[in-house]
Amino acid sequence: MTTMKQITTRATAVAALAALAAMPAFGVSGAMAQETVTLGIVTAQTGPLAAPGRFQMNGFDLAVQAINEAGGFEVDGETYMLDLQVYDTRCNAAEGASAMQRLATVDQVPVVLGELCSPVAAAEAPIAADFGVPLVLTVPTAPNLTEQGNEWLFRVNPNNFQLNEALAAFVAENGWSPLSFIAWNNDAGRGGVNGMRELLPDDVEFGYVGYFNVGEVDFSSHIANIRNEGSEAIMLLMDEEPGALAIRQIRDAGLDAQLVGTLAMGSSRFLDRLNAEYLDGMAQYNAFPPNAPIPRIEEFSALYEAAYGEESHGFAAQSYDGIFVVIAAMQAAGTVSDSAAIRDALAEISWDGVIGPIMFNENNQAEPPVYITQWCDDGTRRILFPDDLAADCGFG
Repeated sequence: MTTMKQITTRATAVAALAALAAMPAFGVSGAMAQETVTLGIVTAQTGPLAAPGRFQMNGFDLAVQAINEAGGFEVDGETYMLDLQVYDTRCNAAEGASAMQRLATVDQVPVVLGELCSPVAAAEAPIAADFGVPLVLTVPTAPNLTEQGNEWLFRVNPNNFQLNEALAAFVAENGWSPLSFIAWNNDAGRGGVNGMRELLPDDVEFGYVGYFNVGEVDFSSHIANIRNEGSEAIMLLMDEEPGALAIRQIRDAGLDAQLVGTLAMGSSRFLDRLNAEYLDGMAQYNAFPPNAPIPRIEEFSALYEAAYGEESHGFAAQSYDGIFVVIAAMQAAGTVSDSAAIRDALAEISWDGVIGPIMFNENNQAEPPVYITQWCDDGTRRILFPDDLAADCGFG
């Protein structure tokens, strides 16, 4: 019987899931002695961004459960179980830096994964380099994180530029102009706006650009300014909670402009905050359309729903893949403790993940597929882009 121990660096996440489904718990004789490898995790578990942090953590936990229930993983002839040392950074840079240093010096983990917020990842990255511990990001999107020449920093998920590149092409193709923005007053929001400025052609006119802080709930002044600009489309660079408030206020104010959102606005949980009438026609970039008719996504979505009783989420899929990429690097390096050797293996890794092929470029940035999805009038979604994966309502 094939076990998780025999998965190679070119194995697929779908094949791994199929193997897991076919075998009894652990899949290795209980008589075999097993050591435990502990990986470090930094994410927001409390604070204003605890909700997206939960999706990230779900992905990590699901990967650990899958690996351990298969009997662990094998490196250089030894079998290991997997554990996580988790620190709550609350999307606070100082707490993230402290957690990263503790993981490197006190816990002495060979690899750290996670982080939710780009500014926190920016604070953690130099510490990863100082102590020679790979830091594998699975959610932060600020492009400059992987443009600092830090050989110890890797990113599994697409960055803002990659996400915006697909979205800009889609906006330009539809000729939505003027285009207005309501964006977070942080690196992600401002980076998103600046990225769209760079990517959109000159014939797309920029309308009003407004920023809001975490915790703000009244978007009326932004809406008034957008109305005055006569904008044809409104891009909302924010997550679920403010996104739902903004959309409700925009539609209740009678604005029928095309809405364009982020991946946080493409889930069934987001629909629960509003209704199909508010969302009908809204488009958003997406790194993981959970109902796409793609085997790797179908397999993971079924696994996630069975574990958590809800629709799968892109942050979870990216984090799930992050764990498997690290294990594959350990197997390629032949070590679970030599962080430098694991770093070198990560730089050369090739993994067919849930989110798509994961290979790191010269900046240690992966380039997985990016999708554009759209809400339908029945509350389902469809894939609009890329063209070869376009799907009808119900498969987005």
